[in-house]
Amino acid sequence: MDNTTNTSDNHTLRQNVPRRKPVPLRSKPTNHSTYKQVPKSEDQDGNILHKSRNLLDVAADFILCLTPLSFFILAALALSLDKKPLSAFGHNIQAWALLSPTIFPLVFAALVGRALNFFARYRLEQGTSLGVLEQLVGSQTVFGAFWIQVVLQNINALGIFLILLWLISPLGGQASLRLIAQDKEVNAWSATFACINSTWQSSSFAQGFAQTLTGASINALYVGCMVAPLAIKTSAQDSWGNIKIPRFETYNQTVDDEGFSTVPEEGVDWISLLGQPVAGLKTGFDANFTLSTWYHDLKCSDLHKVPASSDWIRDMFGDTDAQYYNASNIWTKGGGYSSWLLWLIEDLSPGAYNPNKLNFIWLSKSGLINNVHDDAAELNYNETCLANCSLTATYVEAHIVCHGLSCKPTKIRSVPPPSSGWRGQLLWTVGGSTWTYFYKNLIGIDTRASHYTSSVTEHYIYGHVESPFQYGVSVMTANLGYLDMTNVPLPDFTRRLRTVLNTYYIASLAPQASTGTMSSASANATRLLDGEDSIQGGFYELKLMPAAATISSTTDIYRCDKTFFALAIISSAVLFITGVAGVVARYCCKGPDMLGYITSIVRHNPYTSLHTQNEALDTSELVRQSTKMFLRLEDVNEGTNDVGHIAISSLRKMSIRRARTQDPYRKYK
Repeated sequence: MDNTTNTSDNHTLRQNVPRRKPVPLRSKPTNHSTYKQVPKSEDQDGNILHKSRNLLDVAADFILCLTPLSFFILAALALSLDKKPLSAFGHNIQAWALLSPTIFPLVFAALVGRALNFFARYRLEQGTSLGVLEQLVGSQTVFGAFWIQVVLQNINALGIFLILLWLISPLGGQASLRLIAQDKEVNAWSATFACINSTWQSSSFAQGFAQTLTGASINALYVGCMVAPLAIKTSAQDSWGNIKIPRFETYNQTVDDEGFSTVPEEGVDWISLLGQPVAGLKTGFDANFTLSTWYHDLKCSDLHKVPASSDWIRDMFGDTDAQYYNASNIWTKGGGYSSWLLWLIEDLSPGAYNPNKLNFIWLSKSGLINNVHDDAAELNYNETCLANCSLTATYVEAHIVCHGLSCKPTKIRSVPPPSSGWRGQLLWTVGGSTWTYFYKNLIGIDTRASHYTSSVTEHYIYGHVESPFQYGVSVMTANLGYLDMTNVPLPDFTRRLRTVLNTYYIASLAPQASTGTMSSASANATRLLDGEDSIQGGFYELKLMPAAATISSTTDIYRCDKTFFALAIISSAVLFITGVAGVVARYCCKGPDMLGYITSIVRHNPYTSLHTQNEALDTSELVRQSTKMFLRLEDVNEGTNDVGHIAISSLRKMSIRRARTQDPYRKYK
């Protein structure tokens, strides 16, 4: 099919015009500063070329060419924010970058699509192949750049270049989006923390325990740990921010090359409800350091009960001092009537005690009391619970990680004790005074209104961990009694008793230092270590030791990705150069704009009225003048010839759809 096929009608419709010597399009008419349409008259046989060049058109070209500069500015601002702290200005730049994947492809399509059309016009005036023109005009969209290669079925260098050019569109949009992001910058430096030197810090029980401020502080700390919420009891820090130490023996099955065992995130077996105070922590900073300390480890066995009426002491130990080992008055060994005891079975006199272990027996009353108002009711319990226990010492190093004042141990390992001075701090020191004061005051710490119920400590060991005081308060009613400890699994019994012993012992080291004085953000480790600041430690001077720490601060900053920065610059440069080159090509064109319009197809069509219009007009101007012209694909030979002729027509003859319906076997050319 050809709209300009020579037919009889075509020859009839054509006008005979005198021929003249053709003038090249690139030659500029003389005596005219601009192209203007010359009105048609009888003595003229044509029109000079008319170029549409108004101020608005020039301004639009200028603005479009400058649009890629905004992406250069975005990239430059993103680079200027690199490693800078967060700010309102940076937030606006990020918001701008978020719009880039939408804006960049739109600008790219506007500039590159127009530029390719201008390049095609320029090449058409210079003279080129039809394939080049089809590639340039057909590649004005991303999909078009691919599809025109399929249509032509001839991939060449120009086709590959056009495809690569359009691939820059999504690449530039994504590069602009990823120019800037938020990141964290970590600055680290060394520091020194102050910790209690538990190896040398003497317990207040070493020299006696009287009704003093120190004694009240120790008891207050212990009771405070017992009444703390369950979340505090199971967390890595106590109510005052002191750092708890896990039991190494629970996690020593797997160790790394340095002997450290990993501490789990949850369900940690803490050796105490009271932690170790550390001075030097600051809010807003992270820190990690190694804390050296030690604790009493406990092992118990043979948890059982015997009738209270039997002479179980004589059965266990044979003939001994009847007065001391008489079952009827053994409960007075705790300094008064009590419901449980830690009965020492070691001789702690000089030269007689075992320096590596302390053996004792757990004793507790069990059973109901029938008459709480009877003065002798204290002796009317049914059974006695017993367990054989032994204490040893474990010296450890724990790796601590802190975020501000929130700290937790992540690794722990066992290390040898110091070569000297170590043994003096054990509960079973020479002479046994530390043990005597320790267990007597621990047993009597929760003095009750009556002696007819188990103590708060027993309720904690029994399993009332969350709220032992709720069960340990004595009520003067009938049928009260004592807990049966044999109902507690031996591992749980051992673990909770170990926690009780270490909690009370650690409280006796430095009660005033453990109530947040050292662990607060205002504590100055250097002044404490230099002796310029002092914290009362108890009966003894507070002994501190340094702990080498690494402190780091994390700052939220902007990070400019250099790779995407380079891609954004390259993409924007290609867009800018293409846009400028397209405008230059446009202004270098001398002929009318005839590409990219339907009007260009039909302006020389004899079956439309456009063929009589001024051929010197730009197609855009011709479009504006003929927007209401009726066009249809018709059989223009309908009724005049057996062979049809398909053309775009404004003659309003039979449409091709109707013609094919009436005569599906009609032939066309």
